[in-house]
Amino acid sequence: MAPYIYTDLQAAASDLRLVALQPGSYNDILECNIIHCPLLEPEAAVKDERLPVSELQKTLSDGWTVDQTLDGRYLFMSPRNSGIPNSWQHPDANCDPKAYDLPKRSADDTGWHVPPYEALSYSWGTADNEEYIHITDPADPLQTPSWLRIRANLVSALRHLRYPDRQRLLWVDAISINQTDDGERGREVKRMSQIYPLSDKVIIWLGPESEDSKLALETLQYFSEQVEYIISHRWGDAPNAQERDWWRDGHTLPYEKKTWESIDSLLHRSWFERVWVLQEALSCNRVQLQCGRDTISWVSVRKALLVLRQKASILPPEIRGRLLPYARGLMAPPLASSEHLLLWTRNQQCSDPKDRIYGILGLLDPRIVAKIEVDYSFPVWKVYSQLVLAEKEVYQKLNMLNHCNILTRFEGCPSWVPNWSQPVEGANTGYLSIRRFYASARSSAVAKLIKPAYHLQVVGRRVSTICRVGRNLTGTFTEVIDEIFEWAPKEPRSNIYVSGGLSIDAYVEVLVRGRTSDRAQGDNPCPSIGRLSQLLTQAITSTELDDEVAREFKDCFFMNECLFTTREGYLGVSAKGLREGDEVSVILGCDFPMILRPRGSNQYEVVGPCFVYGLMLGEALKPPLEPPWKDVLPVTRGWALSYFLNSQTGELLKSDPRLGLLPTGVEEVTMLDPFLPPFVFKNKESGHISMNDPRMSAEAIKQRGTVLETLELI
Repeated sequence: MAPYIYTDLQAAASDLRLVALQPGSYNDILECNIIHCPLLEPEAAVKDERLPVSELQKTLSDGWTVDQTLDGRYLFMSPRNSGIPNSWQHPDANCDPKAYDLPKRSADDTGWHVPPYEALSYSWGTADNEEYIHITDPADPLQTPSWLRIRANLVSALRHLRYPDRQRLLWVDAISINQTDDGERGREVKRMSQIYPLSDKVIIWLGPESEDSKLALETLQYFSEQVEYIISHRWGDAPNAQERDWWRDGHTLPYEKKTWESIDSLLHRSWFERVWVLQEALSCNRVQLQCGRDTISWVSVRKALLVLRQKASILPPEIRGRLLPYARGLMAPPLASSEHLLLWTRNQQCSDPKDRIYGILGLLDPRIVAKIEVDYSFPVWKVYSQLVLAEKEVYQKLNMLNHCNILTRFEGCPSWVPNWSQPVEGANTGYLSIRRFYASARSSAVAKLIKPAYHLQVVGRRVSTICRVGRNLTGTFTEVIDEIFEWAPKEPRSNIYVSGGLSIDAYVEVLVRGRTSDRAQGDNPCPSIGRLSQLLTQAITSTELDDEVAREFKDCFFMNECLFTTREGYLGVSAKGLREGDEVSVILGCDFPMILRPRGSNQYEVVGPCFVYGLMLGEALKPPLEPPWKDVLPVTRGWALSYFLNSQTGELLKSDPRLGLLPTGVEEVTMLDPFLPPFVFKNKESGHISMNDPRMSAEAIKQRGTVLETLELI
């Protein structure tokens, strides 16, 4: 037999290679045909004629809410403490079910791909113990088959998936893509967002049954039937739940050690460790996870893991340590931002570091993806730079700079290019993955790439210069207590901070990096600044450490962080690597203050992001917010957008009272786009949508008297 020789895919015909797996028993030789067919978008997909959630909410009586679950269904949630179960049915029996029931797809729908195929999601594994499969020609069954070598994990998957009496049509990347052709690999990577959604079903292959995998799947299945998770990042009882309150953090689950160990083993299967597989699982609504012969729907697994993550206090440490970082990926849009996904990829495995970007393209905003060229011949840093530049061009934002770190940067490459191939450490872990700060106050980035040096010219304001840097904060509150006490205000009840208020209040907010209830609206488990200040003041003046202090501050510190102060009196925290003389700057379009290192001639090296009390909500670019107004951050659809509360009247404004009216011809509108904030700005004439406030353009900021500079990031 000769090796199989690929026939080129015809791009003009939208060619797709499918694997026709021939029938046989488990131990028979693996045989398949490789056929070409066009990958076509459906002529008429199933229409969703339901009311939008916002409109359906208007039909509910006081206390009831409705939102969408992970599988697209509408869940009606009863008033708090009413005792009425959540329901799939509208509480008003007269409401037409067509307004909220999820439309079902049937075999007659024209949304199916023809011919229907299933897409396989699996871990490639190592190149050890490769086996040969036979490739036959359906047009000439008497011709001697050719062979193709595949890895052991795929061999196991195909043996388990093969039907005994009929062929099975699959798309399998290791076979359907000519892996020796980099050009074809690049083109097919950009089509992943079509290949998986258009499949009849996605099959996640975890491997053969072992280590009580059946018990793990049965446990996750039953748990998922008791809970529901909605896309506004809330969770609770499922309708008809047999076990009420299993979703609550402190509610103990009746699982023995063997059960927890089976779940831990499942989560450490190689599929859960790879970058590529997540977009395959999340890009289609029809996904089945298979382990040996046992199956479970992927949405059940995803829902169970997301809710279990919220029960951190009762999880065994080994599962908590695996589940907390992994769940960032499960919270893909519309639950989370691209920054969540990028933090997720940095803890996952891939053979080529470029795949930390290429492997999640199917989950990113298509407008961003259109700006990224998939080319495996590019150096890694250039692939990563494309994402920074794409965000700048599409959103007029520079939040990808938040992932820069001087200790992990590419040697000899631009400092403004994040190195996503390094694991997450330090400050990036804690506060960069949440949309709750607006140092640049919804301003539009002004940036330009300078070639051939590949410098990035940006506009911003240099605010202050670092004059003191603390020691490493790695450890628990108790372990770093000496460092905390050393940096605490000497007179906590009287020292005043540079931007106003007591220094002890500023200090505790830096220690917890803004995780307080003061600015949040609605349910918030975080303590108030006042309570934290009281506890820390008591600890400073007492000879004994109160347990409540350690408990409230227990999750505040991450590896390789340090405190710092500036000549102007600001206090902040950042990842290790900064030094005296570095400058804190607010760059237009970047939602965290950045630490820059002067390199002469108005050139700067990016050190990394930081949290600085008094600079996190646009203070560097706006006039002071006068009483009785104060910033608050209600969370809407996962976005903590800055609102403004009149503390005397209770009036709540979306529009900043300091900025005046919107320009003529611009209006603020509600947006359901999962990649954009729920409220955006629309030009009435052109229809152009922007997430940035036109009153925070560079020109508007300058007209209000703020001095901006052009800074060259090298």
